[in-house]
Amino acid sequence: MKKTLPLVAIVGQPNVGKSTLLNKITGQSLAVTSDVAGTTRDRQYLDTAWNGVHFTMVDTAGLTVGTKDALELSVGKQVDVALSEADMVIFVVDGKLNRLSVEHATLQKFRKAKKPIILCVNKLDAARTIDEKVAEFLSLGIKPVFGISSISGRGIGDMLDYVASTLKGMDLGKQGAEETEGIAVAIVGKPNVGKSSIFNAILKEERVVVSPVPGTTRTAIDSPLSYHGHDYTFIDTAGLKKKEFRQEQPDIFSGFQTFKSIRRSDICFFVIDAVEEITKQDQRVAQEIAAQDKGIIVLVNKVDVFEGDREKLQDYVSLHFPFLWMAPVFFVSGKTGDGIEEALEAILPIWERRKKIISQETLDTFLKNKLRQNEPKLLRDQKKPKVLGLKQTGVVPPSFELYVNHPAAISMQFRKFLENSIIKDLDYWGTPVKLRLKGKDKA
Repeated sequence: MKKTLPLVAIVGQPNVGKSTLLNKITGQSLAVTSDVAGTTRDRQYLDTAWNGVHFTMVDTAGLTVGTKDALELSVGKQVDVALSEADMVIFVVDGKLNRLSVEHATLQKFRKAKKPIILCVNKLDAARTIDEKVAEFLSLGIKPVFGISSISGRGIGDMLDYVASTLKGMDLGKQGAEETEGIAVAIVGKPNVGKSSIFNAILKEERVVVSPVPGTTRTAIDSPLSYHGHDYTFIDTAGLKKKEFRQEQPDIFSGFQTFKSIRRSDICFFVIDAVEEITKQDQRVAQEIAAQDKGIIVLVNKVDVFEGDREKLQDYVSLHFPFLWMAPVFFVSGKTGDGIEEALEAILPIWERRKKIISQETLDTFLKNKLRQNEPKLLRDQKKPKVLGLKQTGVVPPSFELYVNHPAAISMQFRKFLENSIIKDLDYWGTPVKLRLKGKDKA
């Protein structure tokens, strides 16, 4: 259904300002496609648009950094992954250093690359130094070169103009090859939770090698399936491996593949292990699914070896994933097939809800009832909040606009109350909804 957007990777040595650059771009000028509260702070992937060209930016530092005190892996591994997986590369260097700070091996890889590369000389906060520094780094042989400041934003607009025009002129036909037939369902989760076993149980054949060794599956595998007269494509992903200081390069590749698979999907089977503790890795995967506004079904796998109380297990899962309260939870076994049929039956209803359009009359009645139940409270130093109307603006995911007198006067608590009420009262179970505030002067 959905094809992957062109991927633009930001690479560079530690402390050159890669993450700052990504934050500056997405926070200042680009249209970030996900605004789910609490999900973007630690993410390295952001879907954006510039001059009408849509693409995904990734900060490779986030894929290779271990603990907060650990340094990055060699920039060479970032470069290898970026050149293999990305459509375009932004190589960031520290403008306060000289051109000799760039490793010769890295330059050799870029010179041999057959995809567009931009060299960004960062930290040029003084305008008088830009031309001088750009001229110095031009001698490295990587073109074009942009002098920028990720703090002030200087030069970033020109750089993005070049990115957008280059992507627009590229033959990205390979992106279309990643389109799927029917409803695309990605099976995601951290390594060794049993994704491949579930994948095989769904297809009723040994399509994927199953191994107890974490990370056995390195790339995403697509398999079409007709189920009760409807077409599906199931995507088995490589899983997200814990970001370790000595992480092997193939696991960085698998991180790219997993995030790509989530983006290509319509609905995700989010798999967790019934016999292992829920970890930050599990939460990270779930947050990415929510941030991409995908339909979601939680599969608690390996119940064939779980000996505890299922009600307590259900509460344990709910406690660790409160933002997935709208998602159905199934206790399954990839080994025996228990619960798999029930999970499959849940896909189509969620897909239909994601496409559902609510009549304006129904929305007007809904909003009137909700305002009787809970009017927005007055915030300190803000105008008195007033809600003027609610309108549906899109589907997949279901999207709505709330017309108000002053958006800043509407609290996050009221916004979440209304989002949750839309899911409950208008039957959008299994999918997040997007609610955008619009002031009366923009209505």
